[in-house]
Amino acid sequence: MIRTLNVYLYDVHVATITRRSENLQLRYLPEYVESDAPVPISVTLPVVTPPFGNDDTKRFLDNLLPDHADVRSRWAREAKLASDSTFDLLCVYGADVAGALEFYPAGTSPRREECLTPLTEEAIGDRIRQIRRDDSDWLQNHAVEEGFSLGGAQGKFALTLRDGEWFEPSGRQPSTHIFKPGIQPLPGSDVTEYITLEVARTLGINAAASVIAEFDGEHVLIVERFDRFNTDGAIGRLHQEDLAQATGTPHIQKYESDGGPGYRDIFTVFDRNLSATDAKAAKEQFAKLLVFSWIIGHNDGHAKNYSLTHVPGRSVLAPFYDLNTSLPFKQREQVLSHDPAVFDNVELAFAVDGVNTLGDFNADSIRCLETDAGFPEGRLREYTVQIATKLQHVVSVVTEQLPGHLKELPAVTLYPHATYTQTRRVMDALA
Repeated sequence: MIRTLNVYLYDVHVATITRRSENLQLRYLPEYVESDAPVPISVTLPVVTPPFGNDDTKRFLDNLLPDHADVRSRWAREAKLASDSTFDLLCVYGADVAGALEFYPAGTSPRREECLTPLTEEAIGDRIRQIRRDDSDWLQNHAVEEGFSLGGAQGKFALTLRDGEWFEPSGRQPSTHIFKPGIQPLPGSDVTEYITLEVARTLGINAAASVIAEFDGEHVLIVERFDRFNTDGAIGRLHQEDLAQATGTPHIQKYESDGGPGYRDIFTVFDRNLSATDAKAAKEQFAKLLVFSWIIGHNDGHAKNYSLTHVPGRSVLAPFYDLNTSLPFKQREQVLSHDPAVFDNVELAFAVDGVNTLGDFNADSIRCLETDAGFPEGRLREYTVQIATKLQHVVSVVTEQLPGHLKELPAVTLYPHATYTQTRRVMDALA
C-alpha cells in the first residue's frame, strides 16, 4: 500500500502527504519553507513548517477530483484500486490536475517525457458522444497511466491545440483547452454556455475565452485553459485553486445553500491573501459578476466555479468560467410569455443580504453589494443599468455568429426572449 505522496509545484518538490490509516498529513519540505517567495499549495495551506492535519489536507485534495461519487468509483475500477479514497485516486490520477500541482507516489520520479498524439475529427466526435451517452465516463480513450483529473460535476476532457490541429497530450505535455459537451438533461447547454461567456467578455467581464466547434456532427464548447502560459511556443502550467479550496470548503458544500461560503466569506479571502490593490479589484469584479448573474439568470456560480491564480509573490482572481443561464430551459410557453414572474423563484448561487432569488434581488441588494465591495455610492447601480441596456444587442450579435443549425436549437432560440424579460425586470427594479 502506498503511504506517501510527493507534491510538486512549478516542477519543484515542495511537500509530502502521508497516510496513516485514513488520516492524511501534509508537510512542506524545510528547504521549500526557507526558499525565496514560495508559492502556497493553497491559501488554507500556507508555506509554514508545522504539518497540516487530515481535515485541512483532505478538503483541499477532494476538490481536485470529480464531484460525483459514481465518477470516482468508476475511476477506481478503471485503475484497479482497492478504494476510491482521495489519496488512492491521486496516486493514479494526480500527475495532471487543475493548475500546476503534480502528485507522485514516493519513489516515483516525475514524468519527463512529452508526447502529442494527433486526433481525427471522428475520434473527437466519438469522445463527445461517449460523454453524452454516459456522463460518468470521462476516461473513454484516455489511458489511466496519464494521471488526468479535473474537478467539477460535468463530464469533460482536455486536449492540446498546436498549429490548428488537436492532439492528445501525455507525459509532461500540458493540455491547452477543455472540451465540454454540456449537461445531459439540458440539450444545447454547451451552446448557451458559449453565448453567456462571450456576452460576458463583450461586456467587459474577465471571462475565459471559448468557441463552439463541431466534430463529426457533434457540437461542443471548447474553453481555453487560463491555468496555462505560453513562452515562445512552450506551454507551462499556472497554479490555481478554486474558492471552495481557498475557503476550506468540502466539495459537497460548494453551494452557499448547502453550507458553503457566501460572497462575504470570499471577500475575506481576497482581503487576507491578495495585495490591497488586487483585493479591491477582485471584490469589484466579483460584485459585478453577481449583478451579471442576476440579469442573465446564472444560478450555478458556486464556490468551485471561481478561482485564484498563484505565482511567486502574487495571487489574483482568475478569469470567470462556467457561466451559463438556466432561463432558456424553462418551458417554451413560459419563456415566450415575457413575464418576469416565470423566473421569480430561480435561485442564485449567492445570497445578498438574505436575498437569493431572481424575483427578490433588487436595488437594495445592489446597494448592499456596492457597500461590501467598496464601490463609490451609486457606481454599481450605474453599472447594472449599463449592462441591462446593452445586453439584448450583445446577445443578438453573439448568437448571429453561430452556425445556422445551432441557432435553431430550442435553448438558443429562447435565449434572447429570456434576457429580454430579465432586462425589463432589472429596469423596473431600478426605476
